[in-house]
Amino acid sequence: MLVMGWVETNHSGIIYEQCQELNNHRVVQGFSVRSSGNMALHIGDDPNEVVARRESWLKALGLRLEQLVAGVQVHGTRVAVIEKTAVGSGAFNIDGAIPETDALVTKEPGIILATFTADCIPIFIYDPVTPAIGVVHAGWRGTIDGIATITVKRMVDEFGTFPGDCLVAIGPSICGVCYRVDKQLAERFGKIHTQVVTEDELGYRIDLQTFNKLALIRIGVCSRHIYEAQHCSNCQADRFFSYRADRGKTGRMMGIIALKNQ
Repeated sequence: MLVMGWVETNHSGIIYEQCQELNNHRVVQGFSVRSSGNMALHIGDDPNEVVARRESWLKALGLRLEQLVAGVQVHGTRVAVIEKTAVGSGAFNIDGAIPETDALVTKEPGIILATFTADCIPIFIYDPVTPAIGVVHAGWRGTIDGIATITVKRMVDEFGTFPGDCLVAIGPSICGVCYRVDKQLAERFGKIHTQVVTEDELGYRIDLQTFNKLALIRIGVCSRHIYEAQHCSNCQADRFFSYRADRGKTGRMMGIIALKNQ
C-alpha cells in the first residue's frame, strides 16, 4: 500500500518524521523529534554535543553535516538565497550562520537547508520542476507578516518557480487548540483570515498552521499539494520540544530539506 503524508521512521534508534511527497530520488526532507535531543546551538547546550547529535541524525538520513546551512532566526521575513559558497554556514557554530534569516531557498543540489523550532511552524517547500527547495521558520510574527508566501515569491523571482507546481509540508508545531493569545493579536489575525480565530470562555485561540496554508493557497499553491503533520508540539510535549509546554526552557527540533546530487 502506498503511504502518503507524514510518517515516522526509526532508523537504528534515530527517529525522524518525513512527508512522503517530499522524499524521492531527487529530494530528502526530515524533522527530528525530542528523543534525538536538542539540535540548536543557541540555547546553552554544549556545542560539541549538539554537533554530534546533528551528525548522527543527518547520517540516518544519508546526509552530512558539512553540507548544512542554517540561519540566525529572528522571527522576521528575510529570505536568503543559498549558493554553494554558503555550504556549512551555521552547521558547526552559531557565529557562522546566515544573519537574521528565517527562510532559506536554493536550487543547488547537495545543500541541506535547516530550520529549528519548538512550537513555531517549520514549512518545507519543493518545486519539482525547476527543481528548487525552501525551508521556513514561521512563528506568529513571521506568519502574520507572510513569510511563507514571501518565500514562495522569492523562489518565483529567483528560480522561475510556478506556485502551482510546489509541494509544501507543514511540520509538527503548536495546534490551533493549544495556541491561546490575547484579544488584540486575535483581532489582527482575524482581519486577514477570520476562520483561524476561535473564542471560548477562556479567551482566544489562533490556528497558525491553517493561516499559513490559506496564505499559500491564496498565491497559487494547490490545496491538495499541502501536507500537514497531524502532530501538536504542545499536546505531545513528550514527543516534541515545546516552548509553551516547557515554559520557555526547552530544546529545538531540526527540520531539513535538500536536493540530492544526481
